[in-house]
Amino acid sequence: MEMEKKNLAIIILAVVLAASGVGNVILALPYFELEAPDVIALKFGTAAGPRDLDPVNSWDSASNDVIEQVTECLFSYNFSKVDLPRINLLAQSYWWENSVTLQVELRQGIRFHDGTSFNAAAAKWNLDRINYFINATGTEPVPVAQTESLWRLPNGEPIINNTATVGDYNITITLNGVFAPFLDLLCYANAVMLSPTSTPATDWIDLTTGDLVGTGPFMYDYFTPDIEVRFTRFDNYWRGPAYFETLIFVIIEDATARSNAFLTKEIDYISGALTSLYDIFEANPDITVKRFTEETGRASLVYQYLGLNNIKINKTMRQAMAWAFPYDYMLEEMLEGYLAIRAYSPISPGYGAVYNESVNYPNYDLAHARKILVDAGIAPDTLPVNNDTTDAAWKAAGIDTYSYTGNIGNAFREDMLVVVKDAYSQIGITVTNNLMIWDDFLAILLDPSRYDELELYFIGWAPDYLDPWNMLDPLFNPVSSSNSAQVDDPYLTDLMIQMVEETDPDTRNDLFKHAQWYFAESTFHIYAYHPTITAVHAANLKGVTYNAMGTWQAYPIYRE
Repeated sequence: MEMEKKNLAIIILAVVLAASGVGNVILALPYFELEAPDVIALKFGTAAGPRDLDPVNSWDSASNDVIEQVTECLFSYNFSKVDLPRINLLAQSYWWENSVTLQVELRQGIRFHDGTSFNAAAAKWNLDRINYFINATGTEPVPVAQTESLWRLPNGEPIINNTATVGDYNITITLNGVFAPFLDLLCYANAVMLSPTSTPATDWIDLTTGDLVGTGPFMYDYFTPDIEVRFTRFDNYWRGPAYFETLIFVIIEDATARSNAFLTKEIDYISGALTSLYDIFEANPDITVKRFTEETGRASLVYQYLGLNNIKINKTMRQAMAWAFPYDYMLEEMLEGYLAIRAYSPISPGYGAVYNESVNYPNYDLAHARKILVDAGIAPDTLPVNNDTTDAAWKAAGIDTYSYTGNIGNAFREDMLVVVKDAYSQIGITVTNNLMIWDDFLAILLDPSRYDELELYFIGWAPDYLDPWNMLDPLFNPVSSSNSAQVDDPYLTDLMIQMVEETDPDTRNDLFKHAQWYFAESTFHIYAYHPTITAVHAANLKGVTYNAMGTWQAYPIYRE
C-alpha cells in the first residue's frame, strides 16, 4: 500500500552577507514547501565509520562527517558558494573589541536535542572544555586531545585565555595573543557546541556507548562498526526540520562494492566512487556527476607531496630534484589526466583569493636540473648538460643515495617508487626501496624522534579550516610535531608569524601570495598535486553542496 504523502516545510538555506563595519554576517532563511516522497531516508555511502565521537578529539574526515550532521559551531561557511564565505551560525553577531578580545552575541531560542537551552553558559562550558582537554593550565590530569596543536599559538600558549558570560546571550572570548585565523578555527568540528547536560565535562564521549548531543538538524542514534551510523531528524531544529526523517551512513570499505551498491540504488550519495565508472555514471540519467573542479577551477584543499628530508638534502639538491621530477607523467598516467591538478606549493587554488596564479614553476626540465648540480659543483663539469634521459654518464655519476618510504598496499605510493628511481637516476641519484606496511609508516610519521628515518616519502595533508596558515604551520613550523620533512627556515617561520599576527585581510593575502613564491624557490617538498573534486549522487537529490573543503551536509538536501 502506498505510504500516505505529506507536506513538509523544507528550509533551503540562503546566505546573505550584510556589511556592518564589524564583519557581522546575517542569515536569511526563506523556505518553500515540497511534497515528501514515499522514501524518507537519505543513505550516504562511505568507506569508513568514525574513529572518534568526541569533537574535541576528532581529527579525521570520517569522524567529522558524523559530528557535523549533529552539531553546530558558532560560525561556519556557506558550503553552497564557490568562495565559501564565512557565516554566523549559532552566533547572531560578533565584533572585535580589540585585537585579542572577541565579543559574540548568541542566537536566542535554540535548544539542544535533549531540551537544554543553548545560551552563554553553554557556549562558555564548551570553550572551557576545549581548554581542559588541551591541558591549557598544564595541571590537568587528562589525556591531551590529539588536536591540541590547533588550539595553541605559535609560541605554545593556549589561544584562548578565558571565556566569560555577559548576561544570558553574550560571551567575551579573550585570547593570549593575536591569532588572525581565530574565527575560522571556531568553524572547525572541534569547536561545535555540545549539550552540557548530556556531555561529560572531563571525560571523552565514548565511541560505542556515548551520546553526541548538539543543536544540529539530525540527532545521533548509534554507530555499528563496519555497518552503519544512523541519525534521526530533529523536528525542533531552529532553522526548520530537514527534509529526510532518517539519515544513514552506510559503511562499505571496498570501493567496488560501494560503487555497485550505488548502481543498484542501495545508497543515494557515494563518497569515493570508482573513477573508472565515471563514464557509466554520466551516461545514466538517474545519476548526477558533478565535476566541480572542471566547472569552477577550484581544486581540493588537500595537498599531496613527495617529502624531502631537509636536513639530509640541501636546498640545491632539492631544487635539482624538483626540476627532474616527471609531473606530467604523474598527472596524465598515474592520475588518469583528470584526478588531480599540479601543485606549485601547499596552497591550492581552492583557497580562492590567496592563491598566486603567477607561480608556475618548477616544472620538468632535465637539462636545467643537471645544470643546477654542475654549477654548484655537486656534479663534475665533465657531465653534459642536456635532456638525454638515457645518458649513461649521469646514471653512473653516483652523486648520492636516498631511500624512498611509502606504504605497501597503496598502489600510487608503490608506483611512485618506480617513478622516482628512474627520474632521479637521470641526475645521478640512486633511490632505494624502503616500502613498509601502513602501520609502520604511520608510526614514523607520528613520531618526530624518528624523522631521520625518512629521506624521500610520499604523503598528503589536509587543512582543518579555511585558512592557509592552518596548512602551512603543521608542515613547516620547526617545532611542529607534523613537520616530517624537518623544515627549519627562519625566513619562512617569520612569514608564518606575520600571517598569524596580521589582521588586515588584504595584507594577509599578500603574505600568502609571497610565501608561494618562496616555496617555489626553496623547494622544501616536491609539490605534487591537489585532487580534483567530483561528486556522484542520485540525480533526484537537490540542494547538494559542492565545495573545495569537501564538506558534505545532509541538511540542505531534498529529493525531487
